[in-house]
Amino acid sequence: MRGCLGKFACLLSLGLGLAAPAMAQYGETDNTAIPGRAYYVSPMFSYTYADGDRGTDDGIGGIIAIGKKVTNGMTLELTGFYSEMDPSSGIGDTVTLKGAGLGAMIFPFKSSPNFYGILALMYGAVDDHPGAVPNYRTTVFDIGAGYLLPFNRYIALRTEARYRTDQHDRGEAGANPGSGAFSDGVLNVGLVFPLGVTPVATEEKTSELVSVDSGDSDNDGVPDGTDQCPDTPAGAIVDEVGCERDGDGDGVVDRLDQCPDTPAGQAVNENGCPVDADGDGVTDDIDECPNTPAGAKVLQNGCALIDDCRIPRAGEQIDENGCAVEQTFVLKGVKFEFDSDRLTPDAREILNEVANTLQAYPQIATDIEGHTDTIGSDAYNQGLSERRANAVKQYLVGRGVDGGRMTPVGYGEARPIADNMTEEGREENRRVELRVIE
Repeated sequence: MRGCLGKFACLLSLGLGLAAPAMAQYGETDNTAIPGRAYYVSPMFSYTYADGDRGTDDGIGGIIAIGKKVTNGMTLELTGFYSEMDPSSGIGDTVTLKGAGLGAMIFPFKSSPNFYGILALMYGAVDDHPGAVPNYRTTVFDIGAGYLLPFNRYIALRTEARYRTDQHDRGEAGANPGSGAFSDGVLNVGLVFPLGVTPVATEEKTSELVSVDSGDSDNDGVPDGTDQCPDTPAGAIVDEVGCERDGDGDGVVDRLDQCPDTPAGQAVNENGCPVDADGDGVTDDIDECPNTPAGAKVLQNGCALIDDCRIPRAGEQIDENGCAVEQTFVLKGVKFEFDSDRLTPDAREILNEVANTLQAYPQIATDIEGHTDTIGSDAYNQGLSERRANAVKQYLVGRGVDGGRMTPVGYGEARPIADNMTEEGREENRRVELRVIE
């Protein structure tokens, strides 16, 4: 492997040097050379800097790839190569190295969309090689980098430098037996032909149409003829039709979306974040009191303990304003370890906030109600609900809430709020509630 890494560094510099005029001419935000999700064909000429342990001169050959752009940042391709090298001694037949396999072009930089890294894994065959083993089969691995220079929508120049390993696994192979895998440097120069690209206007059409179809006035990588959003701001990420991407489908483009993973169907504000109409810190989709007075301290369900209006559950009594009569709040997320009264870590985090809310209303008293599902005997569930209610009280006391304001009560399985015949319903029934005492 004498000098291989040094040769590869030179090749990489040369390959990127060929691309430098492209960067200067087209700029970092120019069109991608492989548009959309196109298939492509890429034939290339190859020059191989042979590993010194092979006992051969440098070689020439070719490589062809047939691929498809599967994402904005990656293509997958079937690739095959052929290379010829003469023995360094001048004695013997021309050495041939050929192979085929899978490869990928990876485009890591949005600011330079035509620069890529290359990976390939191929099965190879070598014939007439110097050394005790002239013919062998091998695994070939390539890694490198390259650049695509688009001439137009139908053709691009492809230049790349690769570091290639020939894992022949034959100790007697080559001019220096026992040297291990061969490592070559490979410089490829060729063309890329995207397939299925929308044709430009023919000569019979007006020059204005040709200009519109082949240009890219907003420089977003989508030709004007197919660009449905022709005034995209500079640097914006666009989809196949040239419109700004909206990954979560909430109507706010990714460039402006401060909450890029909003669940489907959720109402959002101009920043792409879930709406919180009353500004209490609880989004409308889970806020049981969507009109809390400004500045009020609320529970995790968005309700203040007094002077608030909770949306009634099915079957609950309502007042003249349509609010639930009873000020009872399910402490969602307050769960216990299986068949015990030990609070889970997540439950403790929630109760920390409940403690803060109770301290904001020092004038009120509460019942802490424990409830269970119907699995188990009535007597056992009654005792378990009481122990759990008391465990919540003791934890809140430990967080600074006056114990005299809280009365633990267990109801067992007597007051279900969901169907105990389903696991989802039983999950809802295993709950702790906070009831405000007038």
